[in-house]
Amino acid sequence: MKLSSIHVKSLAINASNISTTTINGQEHYVIRGAVPIVDDIVMNGGLYPAEEINNSYQTMEGKLMPLPHPMVDGKYVSANDPRAINAYHVGAWAQNVSKSGDQVVMDVYINKAVAETKPDGKRLINRLDEMIAGTNTDPIHLSTGLLTNKEKKSGESKEKKYTWIARNMQFDHIAILLDEPGAGTPEEGVGMFVNADGQEGEVETANLIDAANSLKDGLVNKVKFFLTHNSDASFDEIYQMLREAIRAPSGSDAYRYVVTVWPDKFIYEEGSKLFQQKYLIDDNAVTLVGEPIEVVRKPTEYEVKTNGEQNPMKQKMIAALNAAGVTTEGLTDDQVWDAYNQQMQKKAGGGDPAGAQVNTDAITAAVNAALTPLTDKISHLETQLQANAEKDTAEKRQAVKAKFPFMTEAAINSLAPEALNDMFSQCQTSTGLNPAFQGNGAQSEILTMEAPE
Repeated sequence: MKLSSIHVKSLAINASNISTTTINGQEHYVIRGAVPIVDDIVMNGGLYPAEEINNSYQTMEGKLMPLPHPMVDGKYVSANDPRAINAYHVGAWAQNVSKSGDQVVMDVYINKAVAETKPDGKRLINRLDEMIAGTNTDPIHLSTGLLTNKEKKSGESKEKKYTWIARNMQFDHIAILLDEPGAGTPEEGVGMFVNADGQEGEVETANLIDAANSLKDGLVNKVKFFLTHNSDASFDEIYQMLREAIRAPSGSDAYRYVVTVWPDKFIYEEGSKLFQQKYLIDDNAVTLVGEPIEVVRKPTEYEVKTNGEQNPMKQKMIAALNAAGVTTEGLTDDQVWDAYNQQMQKKAGGGDPAGAQVNTDAITAAVNAALTPLTDKISHLETQLQANAEKDTAEKRQAVKAKFPFMTEAAINSLAPEALNDMFSQCQTSTGLNPAFQGNGAQSEILTMEAPE
């Protein structure tokens, strides 16, 4: 199985995510919430499975972030190549790499003093200052450089077909693409990569944003798109409009990420939850329609979550009761159920309220008896989940205690969940560069490189 190189482009830096801090007496820019890759995404016909990403994403911790992908003598090279460091390093690196739902999330740190030693670094600092000031709001792209084996296998994920699966992913760097436009990202085409011993291979590009495009997948969506969209906006422009439409209010810690876009609705992720939102586009402006509905992911599609207020059966009962002139406002689930049963019994029994009540009691008793095993199982699962959560918290506290010995046990135990998670993320150590980028002849014989969009 050949080793291939991919550059995965993502839209990751916006003004609302940027702040500054001081480290070792030097000013640093911090960009929160960059998303370099997503579980089970299909790009350029290849599937990037969650299990493979889970096995490798932590190797991004501490990786260099050159501007842009480093090249020497017209060939792509590892960001750790000394010549690449001299020419492309702008004082930027990845930190606090973690998983949030199906996304890999990280922070970008940039040493201002180091960046200003290079012309491109100065341009980056000026661009960040403009974004903070609001004089230039065009987003900046990132591009994750990785090596992977391609396993030939066909299937479908997130309604996208694939012909190969990425295995044994090895992350080398995350490049900053300062000059990429905010919409209509151009193809980089095919370039060449060369490793430390001079072995060459092709570089392929893939685009994380394009992977969300389901506007015209299949005949039905093609027809829907041309019938419902009064707009000539490109997919990138539609994606940006939707992203801005669901942006969390200023000051909020919530991060919302657009996962999949169809002609009349899209899926976005917030924390560990997924939501479906309908929308319309008219004259290049997007309008959200109705309230978002929580959904759960199935192997190749999304279905509306049926617990809570969005229970479709409850909505059907309420509609039937309202049609019969019964007021349902303020009723609980049980009261809606009882009212619906009484209404059905009245229809069947000629309006005998006494008989209806007897039948309702019998039905309610039978339903409660049938639900008892399910209720017991849910209770058992809740107990198990609570135990797992307590175990996870205890392990995080132990790791924090080992990493920060100056903290007392009482102080660690008093940390809020968010603070504990933040300190625990600092306990993870970075992993050295994979030998595939070094002068190892045995591995070099199977090297092929590609670059993502």
